Amino acid sequence: MLGHTTWQRRFNGDPSVIGKTARLNGRPCTIIGVVPPQFVGTFAFSESEVYLPINWSSGFPHDDRGTRMLHTIARLREGVTIQRAQALADVVALRLGQEHPTTNAGVSVRVLPERVARPEENNAQSNQFVAAALIGLVALVLLVAEVNVTSLLLARSENRRKELAIRAALGASRGRLVRHLLAESAVLCWLGGAVGIALGALAARVLTLVRLPGDLPVRFDFQLDHRVVTYALALTTATAIIVGITVAWRLSRISVDDGLRARGYGVTPSRQAHRMRKTLMVAQVAVTFVLAIAGGLFARSLSKAERADFGFAADRLLNVQMDIEQVGYSESQGRAVFGDVERRVRALPGVEDAAYAFSVPFGYVNLGAGVQAEDRPVEPSEQLRVGKNIVDTHYFSTLSIRIESGRSFTEADTYYAPRVAIVNRRLADLLWPGQDAIGRRFKEAGESGPWMKVVGVTTTGKYRVLFEDPQPYFYVPIAQNYTALRVLHVRTSLAPERVARDVERAIHGLEPNLPLYDVQSMTKALDSARGRFLVRAAALFAGVLALLAVVLTVAGLYGLMSYLTSERTHEIGVRIALGATAASIARLVAGEAVRLTVIGAAIGVVGAYTSAQLLRRLLFGVEPTDWASFAVALVCLLLVTVAATLIPVRRAARMSPLPALRSE
Repeated sequence: MLGHTTWQRRFNGDPSVIGKTARLNGRPCTIIGVVPPQFVGTFAFSESEVYLPINWSSGFPHDDRGTRMLHTIARLREGVTIQRAQALADVVALRLGQEHPTTNAGVSVRVLPERVARPEENNAQSNQFVAAALIGLVALVLLVAEVNVTSLLLARSENRRKELAIRAALGASRGRLVRHLLAESAVLCWLGGAVGIALGALAARVLTLVRLPGDLPVRFDFQLDHRVVTYALALTTATAIIVGITVAWRLSRISVDDGLRARGYGVTPSRQAHRMRKTLMVAQVAVTFVLAIAGGLFARSLSKAERADFGFAADRLLNVQMDIEQVGYSESQGRAVFGDVERRVRALPGVEDAAYAFSVPFGYVNLGAGVQAEDRPVEPSEQLRVGKNIVDTHYFSTLSIRIESGRSFTEADTYYAPRVAIVNRRLADLLWPGQDAIGRRFKEAGESGPWMKVVGVTTTGKYRVLFEDPQPYFYVPIAQNYTALRVLHVRTSLAPERVARDVERAIHGLEPNLPLYDVQSMTKALDSARGRFLVRAAALFAGVLALLAVVLTVAGLYGLMSYLTSERTHEIGVRIALGATAASIARLVAGEAVRLTVIGAAIGVVGAYTSAQLLRRLLFGVEPTDWASFAVALVCLLLVTVAATLIPVRRAARMSPLPALRSE
């Protein structure tokens, strides 16, 4: 079965492909159908390109009860709940454990809604957390915009006191005035919302162009459907109501008599009006400070991730993945072909070293096993779960993985030699705390043997995801554990991209039908979804939001200081007439802005600390209490304040006293 996108892209949507033969992984197969466009598979952020029978792979252990490679998808009967299905599955799991204690003892079944298991539950939980964190940051930007609009409308509305008083004197009720002001706010917000939706559609098109490293078909669906538009309109309406009610509540309290006595423009606002606008400005600065801290923390995380020590050297390293079983080779044939491939690649110009392994660091294919030490027998439920890789003799030198003690694998570690393994420092400390691991033996859980002798201990690196804690891990020699699926690591003296084409030609010169995939440098591979992609995306997203908040704050602070300066024209004229210098007037106006900024930043520290604690899971190598980020954010905010108040300050400092004294 073809995926709909595959059918369109590779076969131009031709209906006549049904029934024709195509070669997949070097093997002939018959195309029997195309899935509908709305079905993209059951993996989050990935679209399945083809669908194959479960027995397609000859290496799949269909008769092994201990295999845990499959996910079961079931449709519940009408009226059956998830809880009821879970209860029935528990009974089945218990019976299987009793009937097959060797393979099913202690094995449970978890029933989940499909939407939270694509395909793993922890993936859905991580996706929900990331989405919630990003929506929270967006909500803070929305709050900054609301405060900014409210402050500007309040400043504008002071000059409408007489207009509203006349409307009230002519018979307009307070409710009608409120509805009038709400309608004005709604029109402004809905116009802004319409522009925002248009910009959102443009941004969605840009985001769909994002491509992750590798050949895995990643699919980001950022299309603006009716749910997104409805959500945006609902937020816009809520903003209009909040802003409109705030402004209307303030203006509708104006006394008709006071309003009619006002002289229109140039009316001096009350102290309450000034206090309210300053309060709003402080709130805006506080929220902006929170966003600036978030942006700074994510930027620091990205910097740490770019310079992180993963336990191996990623520079000048090329990865080439292949599966010799896809072209029908047996184990003996595969061993011969892999040996010929390695010799050809090593002979290429620019190649310094090469090594095979089953999995690549941060890749989407990994091995795991439960282990137990020979001298520490434990119950099956207490066995340690660890990561595993199958590597050849040159693996540690090619990837520059340091061996702390013992030795690397050698040519003597053949299939007929005693089984050996190399463990990392974390596993050695867990199995044999305070002891020398060299010479100790352990085995995989559930296996009757053989025991593996530890011949080396490596440093502890990172293996599966960027954010993982130090994980126990071990390696076994590929000569003793044949695998048809391998990645060829090639250490080069040139840029890996320059050597990649020569490596592909060398391999295809030996076996033209062998599919090669994820041919890329290790540096690029580290930018995958399991690597630095999330940190980079979070830093970019938080940085853009922080920039938007700063721009809004600059506009709001400039508008407020300009308004306050114009309201104090007479006062400034008197001060100048009495001998005040331009410098003292500048300090007077700028001091007010700096005071509001410092108060807002002080309040924002509490919010920033709380937000940083919530975002801890998305930070790499940076503590939420990274005071360097706090200090830089404060300095930047003060510089922004100076920039926003520069024009009002210069205008006040250059003010002529005579026009100022005549202003009232």
